[in-house]
Amino acid sequence: MLAIFASLLRVAWAQEPVSREIPALLQADDVVYDKELQTVTARGEVEVAHGERILLADSLTYNLDTDVITAQGDVSLLEPSGEVIFADYVEVTGDLREGAIRSFRMLLTDRSRLAAANAVRVDGRLTQMRKVVFSPCEPCREDPERAPLWQIKAERVTHDQQEKMLKYRNARMELFGVPVIYTPYFEHPDPTVKRKSGFLSPSFGFSDELGTRFQIPYYWAISPQRDLTVEPIYTTKQGVVMTGQYRARTTGGQYSLAGSATVADKTTGRETKTDVFRGHLDVEGEFNIDRIWRWGFDARRTSDDTYLRVYDFEFDRFLRSEAYLEGFRGSNYFSARTFSYQGQSRRDEDRELPIVLPEIRYSYVGKPGTAGGRFFAEAGALGLTRIDGRDSRRLSSSVGWTLPYTDNLGGITELTTVVHGDVYAANGVDETTDAVNPPDASAAGEDFQGRLFPQAALSYRYPMARQGFLGREVLEPRVQLVVGPNGGNPGEIPNEDSRDFEFDDTNLFRLNRFPGRDRISSGQRIDYGATYSIFGEGYSYASAFLGQSYRINSDDAVPDSAGEDGDFSDIVGRVDVRPLRYLDLSYRFRLDEDNFSAQRSEIGMRAGPPSLQTRIDYTFLKDETDSDSASFGQREEIYAEVRSRFARYWSAYASQRRDLTTNQTLRTRLGLVYHDECFLVDLRAQRDEFRDRDVEPDDQIFVTITFKHLGQFVAEQ
Repeated sequence: MLAIFASLLRVAWAQEPVSREIPALLQADDVVYDKELQTVTARGEVEVAHGERILLADSLTYNLDTDVITAQGDVSLLEPSGEVIFADYVEVTGDLREGAIRSFRMLLTDRSRLAAANAVRVDGRLTQMRKVVFSPCEPCREDPERAPLWQIKAERVTHDQQEKMLKYRNARMELFGVPVIYTPYFEHPDPTVKRKSGFLSPSFGFSDELGTRFQIPYYWAISPQRDLTVEPIYTTKQGVVMTGQYRARTTGGQYSLAGSATVADKTTGRETKTDVFRGHLDVEGEFNIDRIWRWGFDARRTSDDTYLRVYDFEFDRFLRSEAYLEGFRGSNYFSARTFSYQGQSRRDEDRELPIVLPEIRYSYVGKPGTAGGRFFAEAGALGLTRIDGRDSRRLSSSVGWTLPYTDNLGGITELTTVVHGDVYAANGVDETTDAVNPPDASAAGEDFQGRLFPQAALSYRYPMARQGFLGREVLEPRVQLVVGPNGGNPGEIPNEDSRDFEFDDTNLFRLNRFPGRDRISSGQRIDYGATYSIFGEGYSYASAFLGQSYRINSDDAVPDSAGEDGDFSDIVGRVDVRPLRYLDLSYRFRLDEDNFSAQRSEIGMRAGPPSLQTRIDYTFLKDETDSDSASFGQREEIYAEVRSRFARYWSAYASQRRDLTTNQTLRTRLGLVYHDECFLVDLRAQRDEFRDRDVEPDDQIFVTITFKHLGQFVAEQ
């Protein structure tokens, strides 16, 4: 019986060999060995288990003279991978080179189905099926006999186990039982193949800029570790755009090379240049040296700053290219990087963007020592240059010690001391402005500037909790005293990495509220605030934070929002509320300390179950361009979105983003989606108001049709 089962397990799809050393368990109502006929027969709910495979049949017979195995009557085979093979009748030789299956059916792990009137195994490697039907769609619950949404029917299908290919003859695709596509021949890899060279799903579309466009990718599996995808884009207005991506894995890492190139027209302001080379490059890689060290690179460049948007490639505000080396050991970290930028906006001057050669960082966190105190340290070096504009070099370090203490009442006191040290060598610096290329900057010579800045902070917080009638309440007041010298930010020190200062609830209790190291929160101040949270039954909760700072002394580098000398800062806070399962409210704010007018407001709402969901986001930022640390003027924007899954497979959505400062709509979207287990249709209409030279306001209609297992068809206009 072990020999019988070992053979049967390899019938339909040439499964992996079954070890004959593993015992098989046979269960049946009746087992008969006929010595005269040389047959072994099992009847009545036959079940054979061998490892993780299970065979079920009404009866099973093995003829020792002819070496033929026969199983019939609701034959089913459960594979370890989860697939199930069904048949009414199976007959196969013991060496598996010849055999036949009648009423062959297969249920794949993703619940796709394949059926054939019969299947014949030839030459030990070919399984030939006749009158084949394949579909990933589930049968209709109300009418299982009704045709699925889509299916493929073929006169013949040959499965070559050696080539691992499925080859179809006279195949047609049906939608709701109606034939829509016919092909005399096509082939694709069988489910055991993860990578195979060949054409991928094509796409077709329309646009005002490119006209009619068509693209069909070709995938080349060069080796198990390397592949290449070539995807030419054919357009009626701008010719052919060649795109491609090469990927490779090595013993220590991986790398990829992607890009595109074309010769097309380009509009720059009022002028249109013809037959201009345009393209982009994206190269990245990462390699492990050992368990601690690794190195990598990421280079992104484009021929011009509108190319990526015109041809719908991945777009970022700045393209960053870098090479790096980094190491991790416990809680310690080291990195050495060099990078540069390319702007993608009309306002960007690439000659003024920084080139960093290099940036070195090291951070150390010690283990708790006596009384729980812990040392920490940071060190770094930075070399920054520009084609046009100031250059600077910096050596920096910070050494500190922190000691937390919890008293008997549960209050937490924490003492932190730190000393910052920086040395700068810079030229082209104007002390009166942070502009990187000021007209009055010193044209020659190099200025040296040093800074040694000690700081200390003592904080105390006391969490209190109780069980109230609304739920568990937690109140945690917190106060912190920060002391340090006045000043510390002379104008001779260039401000490169501390320009985007924003005072809010996230940095109220930080010793240095500035990002980067070029600016320091100097002087003395007192920070205070409180967090109140309540946790109710089920999904309900609420949390609120309110805080402020009183600055005793500071310097001009600290924005007014954080408090001037002898003054209170703005009031910062946040509120998060979930009163119901499908309702979330949030509010982050910064209020003027004198008249409580809003300086920054972020309001968000998420409401409704999947059948009808609403999202509203409102953002307001006051104009602070008079501050050297602020990068943006006043902004006021609202975003609204409605989504509804109004049926089992149907959903719709609509959204709009609007600039309230200019009273202009930025983007509007409408969409309708049908999505089931085997089919996806996504219809989306979109209006963009963005304008930048050859990027014009655009109306688009996208239709995406996806047949799962077969790829997708995309049309856009």
